[in-house]
Amino acid sequence: MQRGFIPKLTTTVLFSIVVAVAQGPPINTNTAFVTGLNGSAIRTFGKAMQKTTLFSGARVVSNSSERAASAFAFPVMIPFEVIPNKLVVIAAVPYLSKGMELTKNGNRVSRDASGWGDLKLLGKYQFYQRDTRRATLRITFLGGIKLPTGKADASDEMGPLPRPLQLGSGSFDVLGGPIVTYVRNRIGLNVEGSYRKNSQAEGYQFGDVWSANLAMGYRIFPKVYKTYPSPYSSIFVELLSEFSGKDRKEGLEQPNTGKKILVLSPGVQFVFSRTFLLEASLQLPLYQYFNGEQLGLDYSYTFGLRWLIF
Repeated sequence: MQRGFIPKLTTTVLFSIVVAVAQGPPINTNTAFVTGLNGSAIRTFGKAMQKTTLFSGARVVSNSSERAASAFAFPVMIPFEVIPNKLVVIAAVPYLSKGMELTKNGNRVSRDASGWGDLKLLGKYQFYQRDTRRATLRITFLGGIKLPTGKADASDEMGPLPRPLQLGSGSFDVLGGPIVTYVRNRIGLNVEGSYRKNSQAEGYQFGDVWSANLAMGYRIFPKVYKTYPSPYSSIFVELLSEFSGKDRKEGLEQPNTGKKILVLSPGVQFVFSRTFLLEASLQLPLYQYFNGEQLGLDYSYTFGLRWLIF
């Protein structure tokens, strides 16, 4: 009886741990997991953004020229697990479609650009893991470089496109930060911080970017697993924040650049199997502050899938 007890106990504990982490990854915040749908699945999604409100600082001001901007991003992320349950490397590149409009001398003027953006090469290393009955804690570091593969000098019949409309930045940039994930029973908590150091290209340098995200997830069904694995669904509430410094041209700070923004993002996720999920979320601004006059975010939304094929 004692001999059979140990493997039975081990199986029970392992099952409890697996079930505890049976919650999909957050939609907009990175997760500390590096395996399965949480970390090593091919991911693609669409993200649409609309801007029509003009800000000066934190105040809404008159948008007399009816300026508007929109963007659609379709990133593709391909991971490769180098060290099982430890290190994943990721290649990520977005297909972008950007547009802006304004009224000038009584005429509506439109400008746009579409194509592939800058390529990111990332590494995600898990350096801490603690599993207990029905709970797990993971800590990882995500870092990498952004390569100037997107076109940064596009123009149309009106001349060179404005910087925000360009598909790439033209610069080599570095980024990185820690990620902490804690899952207990049906509740998951994810915290992420990151910093991107932007370099100069052709005399122009975008402001550095700091971001911090917080995501809470709750598995709405099943309440209790009768068999595992089986399909499940989770809801998420995320807080996404970003601070970007002023751009510089030939070393001089540029007006109407740099911002602080805080966004609320509710979302839902359906996990159909160990290898496939669908997800969607809405992003609504809670607070926006801009240096000078800039268009603020009205809303954005994300929808996509993750597919584990190897």
